[in-house]
Amino acid sequence: MASTRDRLLAEGMRLFGEQGYASTSVAQIEAAAGLSPGSGSMYKHFRSKKELLAEGMERLLSGGRTPVAQLGSRDPAALAAQLTAAARAGLRRMDEDRDLSRLLFRGLDAFPDLLARFGDGEIGRFHRAITAMLTELAGDGGETVDWAAIAVVLQGATAHYWLLADLFDRHPTGVDEDRFVAAAASLVVALLAGPPSAGPVPAEAARQIHEPTEGTR
Repeated sequence: MASTRDRLLAEGMRLFGEQGYASTSVAQIEAAAGLSPGSGSMYKHFRSKKELLAEGMERLLSGGRTPVAQLGSRDPAALAAQLTAAARAGLRRMDEDRDLSRLLFRGLDAFPDLLARFGDGEIGRFHRAITAMLTELAGDGGETVDWAAIAVVLQGATAHYWLLADLFDRHPTGVDEDRFVAAAASLVVALLAGPPSAGPVPAEAARQIHEPTEGTR
């Protein structure tokens, strides 16, 4: 059975994601966790709602691995399958992030320190991993391509797909997850087969490409 602290964390983060931080009261969190609402029981475990939010975020950021597949083959068929698995893993990671992903649009901006922590610890971390993956796959032939920018496009498309599917319970276009991840993988395979000529890579992009990342050090 989950501890009282864990129940408070789980229910508090769920309510923050569903209702927004400001609209969620301590009494609601206590009631959802099976405690007497309004009793102040939450304060035996957390000094404030913000402390609960901060710990919930840290638990998320300290868990899970970057959803980048171990890409051991450059054969297009095998590569497509591996990239499909990586895209699907990215969607599953957003499932883990569901409460925080929702909260990004429901009040997390009120806490710039936590917003910055999420931006670097989650969005930035995954972006660096995707950039490193694409750069490695491209090899010497892709040195003039801004893979950091392409990683943003892929990451943004995945996040946008997940957010709309979460909001509507299914993606409003009717394109299901299997089709989405297959299309994303096909686009990457096509880019790697004949990367576009994008001119010199900007200095900042080059720094991101060569910067060591978690999982590649």
